[in-house]
Amino acid sequence: MTMRFNFGDTPEEAVTVMNDRRVPMVGSVFESRDRILRAFTVLLMRTGMAQPKVAKELIPLLRLLPGVGRKK
Repeated sequence: MTMRFNFGDTPEEAVTVMNDRRVPMVGSVFESRDRILRAFTVLLMRTGMAQPKVAKELIPLLRLLPGVGRKK
């Protein structure tokens, strides 16, 4: 499996997260769908934060997460 995220029109703005990696399927995708979705979202966020143009858009969204950036 190769996973590549394109954050723009030019090839320099693409980030390859996995390159020709074997991903074994254990059990049913439906049984593991929450874990798969969570891992994909974290991978997408980490990759996005590596691109300054994307990070600039994501940082304001962090304030919407519960418990992040709020003083007690």
